[in-house]
Amino acid sequence: MYPQSIKGSITIFMSMMLMLVASLLFTLLEGSRYLMLGMEAVLNSQSVTQSMFAEYHVPAYDNYHLFLLDSGYGTGELRLSELHARMQQLAQENLNPTVKGWGRYSHFLQMDAAQASVVQYQLATDQHAGALLEQMTQVMKKELATDFIDQTVKKLTGVQESSEQGKKADHYLDGALDAIEQAKEAEQQDALAAERLSKMRSLKLNSVSNTRILQTDTADGIQGEWTAEEVENPMEDIKSAKSSPLLMQVLTDEKGISAKQIAKEDAVEKRALNTGNYENAGSHGLADKMLIVQYLKKYTSNYLAEISVPHALRYEQEYILFGKYTDEDNLKKMASRLLLIREGINFAYLMTDSAKKEEALAMAAAIAAATGIPGAVKAIQMGILASWAYAESIAELRTLFLGGKIAAVKSAADWNVSLSEAAAVPFQTSIKAKEVKNGLDYNDYLLGFLTVESLEKIGDRFSNVLEKNMRLYAGYEQGKLDCMITAMEANYVYQAQQVFLTFVTIARLSKKGYQYEETYRFSYTDQDEQK
Repeated sequence: MYPQSIKGSITIFMSMMLMLVASLLFTLLEGSRYLMLGMEAVLNSQSVTQSMFAEYHVPAYDNYHLFLLDSGYGTGELRLSELHARMQQLAQENLNPTVKGWGRYSHFLQMDAAQASVVQYQLATDQHAGALLEQMTQVMKKELATDFIDQTVKKLTGVQESSEQGKKADHYLDGALDAIEQAKEAEQQDALAAERLSKMRSLKLNSVSNTRILQTDTADGIQGEWTAEEVENPMEDIKSAKSSPLLMQVLTDEKGISAKQIAKEDAVEKRALNTGNYENAGSHGLADKMLIVQYLKKYTSNYLAEISVPHALRYEQEYILFGKYTDEDNLKKMASRLLLIREGINFAYLMTDSAKKEEALAMAAAIAAATGIPGAVKAIQMGILASWAYAESIAELRTLFLGGKIAAVKSAADWNVSLSEAAAVPFQTSIKAKEVKNGLDYNDYLLGFLTVESLEKIGDRFSNVLEKNMRLYAGYEQGKLDCMITAMEANYVYQAQQVFLTFVTIARLSKKGYQYEETYRFSYTDQDEQK
């Protein structure tokens, strides 16, 4: 038998060995626990952030397929502190769930959410609604083929160039009328022409009676004379029409003009906005812009296309294009833009049609003879052609505003208005252009105008449309788009106590426990990213 002292030493040695083994075991267990706590912090940070973004604005998604997180929660204020509180509460609940009938329970991976905050955030209105525009492109990429975009671009080529021709037509009309006016003043100062002035007073400037006119038969190249009982001069009537309300000349149906309007001072593009600090270097190319325009075509309304969602304005696409705060003003701008384009196209065609140019020249010669200014024949001819182009354009606009199609490029077969009826066209709404099967309609032109508009204006004005429409829903009356988050970087701080090391004597010297810090980024448009 061993002496008592030896037995005691063995016992002490065995105890120490057991303690050493236990310490090693508990240290390994605590090390594993430390790693698992870190993984839990990562997963919880992702879960909480994504759960916040799952609370998206329901009407915005249901009506527009856009995701927005309202950080003001219906108040119209940017309340990041409330968002922080919600994040921390959810983070704590995830880590320490309440079990029905048992209260909260403890486990070896017990951890607390000490802090949750938003470090960076992107608002829907930042960078002229860049995040919204990006979401819009993503929506349409799922619906449209790229060849459709290419066809649309080709279809609308040359639309803007036509507006310059329209301006020239107006210039020629004004120049012709000025020439006639100057001649009238000169005649009034010429005492020797009193007899001729007396005869002129019996004539209207828009008619010339019993005048011998040379007319060219362009079909066989033979010139001949003909006597016109009365030649209508359209220039004065067209000039008068140009100073009259355009919509009265164009609209022929009975549905009337929308009276809806929005407040200018509360517009997104006018008021001071909250701004985020999220780093985003996104940009949009031509293909993206075409997708954005197609999105607007599908999800917003215009004069001829209405969608079944509440509207603050009836003509939304026209507002996005022109930025006026009443439907009527936007429709006026649309009609004026269309008129300028069509005048340019029609005037350019007239300058290539020798028969119509000869017809205008014959009328110009008659007017010059009656007014005593033979040297102004060419100027008057150009004024007549400009007036003719205007009358043709008014007839075309009536067809467009009724939903019909007109020829994109004019030809003799597509011409509608004769020179003799040009003066009456602005005042007779029954005169319309004939429809062309493969032509352009109102929506095509509106699409083309939006395509050449800046994305900054489109983003700002669409934001205003979206915000004002969302306010029409119960519970969202105070909502503001510059309080709605589309992306953010969130920071979380977690604390956990030691568990297994509390059984190790040497570890009791440390009471600090563990602290974990995680940062997680999430965007409605980008892939989630762990930083």
